[in-house]
Amino acid sequence: MYSVISLALLTTQPYFADLLLYPLEHEIAYSETVEGLEGTDFIVSPACYYSTVGNVSEISRWSHCSLQRLVQASKLSKELDKPILVTGGNFLHDPDINYSQKAYDLLLELGVSRKNLILVAKGTDTASEVESIKSYITKKSVILVTSATHMKRASLLLSEHCNEINIFPVDFHSSGSLAPYLKIPSVSAIRRVEIAIYEYGARVKYFLLS
Repeated sequence: MYSVISLALLTTQPYFADLLLYPLEHEIAYSETVEGLEGTDFIVSPACYYSTVGNVSEISRWSHCSLQRLVQASKLSKELDKPILVTGGNFLHDPDINYSQKAYDLLLELGVSRKNLILVAKGTDTASEVESIKSYITKKSVILVTSATHMKRASLLLSEHCNEINIFPVDFHSSGSLAPYLKIPSVSAIRRVEIAIYEYGARVKYFLLS
């Protein structure tokens, strides 16, 4: 009983979530400038999620991670005049709706040139998305735009094919500061702990399968 209560108290502490997330989000150095990236061949922004459930506005259907990835990819594409490989298959609640087609339409609305959008309507997870674009990225230089927790695993998968990977992480769940602090228990901390545990599990699966 006491161990369950202790675990519950621990996972509701924001600082505990920070400690779990820090190695995932702040292990790789990155730059937010595009200097020196003129020779990049493609921008890769893996799928996150789009909700097909309920009577809500179109923009509300996009998950936070999807919006951050797609907005950052659109900014880079317009600044560098480079194509985005738009991936993601039929993995949504409604199997008839394709994620990449929705992402393609949103990128057009964000001002990305149609000539800089390559629709690759396949992939249900990161590994299958990378597999679907390997004919484009083999021995090429790419910019990876993905969530901070996801960047290491996505980089490893891309490195099996690419010559060079430049990382632009988004969707951070921790600040990068490890200074101890104490706050009242938080439901959002539980969610951040869940995100961290999911990614640690996904990495274990990647290394076991590799």
